[in-house]
Amino acid sequence: MVLGLLLAKLGVKVLVCEHHPDFEREYRGEVLMPRFTQMFRQIGLFNHLEKYPHLKLTELEGYFEDKRILNISFSEIVPEAPFAIWMPQPILLQALLDQAKQYPNFELWFGARVESLIEEGTVTKGAVIHKGKEIFEVRANITVGTDGRFSTIRKRGDFELEFEDHTFDLIWFTIPKPASYDNHVRFFFSKASNYIILPKHPNSIQCGLVVPKDGYLRYLKQGIGSIRKVLLASHPLFHEFAKELKDFSHFSLLQAKIEYIKKWAKDGVILIGDSAHTCSPAGAIGVSVAVASAIVAADVIEDCVRKKDYSEQALSRVQEMRKAEVRHILNRQKAFSRILLPTSPWLRGLAPFLFSLLAKSGLFRILQRDLMVMKKPLPVSPEVGFTNL
Repeated sequence: MVLGLLLAKLGVKVLVCEHHPDFEREYRGEVLMPRFTQMFRQIGLFNHLEKYPHLKLTELEGYFEDKRILNISFSEIVPEAPFAIWMPQPILLQALLDQAKQYPNFELWFGARVESLIEEGTVTKGAVIHKGKEIFEVRANITVGTDGRFSTIRKRGDFELEFEDHTFDLIWFTIPKPASYDNHVRFFFSKASNYIILPKHPNSIQCGLVVPKDGYLRYLKQGIGSIRKVLLASHPLFHEFAKELKDFSHFSLLQAKIEYIKKWAKDGVILIGDSAHTCSPAGAIGVSVAVASAIVAADVIEDCVRKKDYSEQALSRVQEMRKAEVRHILNRQKAFSRILLPTSPWLRGLAPFLFSLLAKSGLFRILQRDLMVMKKPLPVSPEVGFTNL
């Protein structure tokens, strides 16, 4: 949606295909870290976005059992953007669509699924789209795969995976938010489990239980009592929810898989976002990293359209401009994963004390800023953004 909006603003004819019938469904990545605020300010869309319903999260806390071992205000990490934003993705996507509707060269198809790519030799010329009961052959100079970690475009285009890392997963569930609960992000180490608690707009709390890769399958095999036992041994907020559990319908799984595609572009087709570089949930920056690639891609693609050069070499400029930061972030996430879910019991016992040491020394603030903040503006033309919103 970000790429489609920016290209439409630049005068490029755009068709965005959305598999689902609307935006209303459950999403996992709805936290927009300060780097998202920075880039939306850069392209002039932040004031527009801020008019829509959201929560601002102001502090990050870490606990070992019931003892707080870390407390950091976002203002300490990022004075220029002293908050993270919880904005439900249906609201975020609608805000982008509301802006895009002013451009006659922008079109959005709901319920549109890519069946295959249209290929002439080694060049992609569009895609075959299944929409409702009809099948359309949509020809395009450039086809962009923005369809996430299970990308159809990636699969149909035979893009090669360079590396992946998958050590843990998150089991997500939502509980009512107590009236007195503040807008702080909290993560917990405990003997029973490690987990994170996030205020969720408008009046819920989203919780993520950290489990080893395939750990959710073990709970499924052992039955609902197995996960109920863990939740009852964890935060008091979970107890009422746990006691009323009858089945696993209240849970969903987020694979914390890191992936990096070797080459993001081929002649006439390019991958961006999770299709090209899948982030883990560590640091809650996946949306922000994906959107940064979309903004850079808008600038590159507009130049390709103007020059009528849709080659792999021309489109690969997106990867050239983004790869250093993306690789750095993925490497940081891999290291963080080893701390979040250590492989040995003695390391699990050491993790909270390591976090406490990092917090007291100030290193945690440095590490968090490294993930949460853009060190410099995105290298795009001012024409990509908006000026009077």
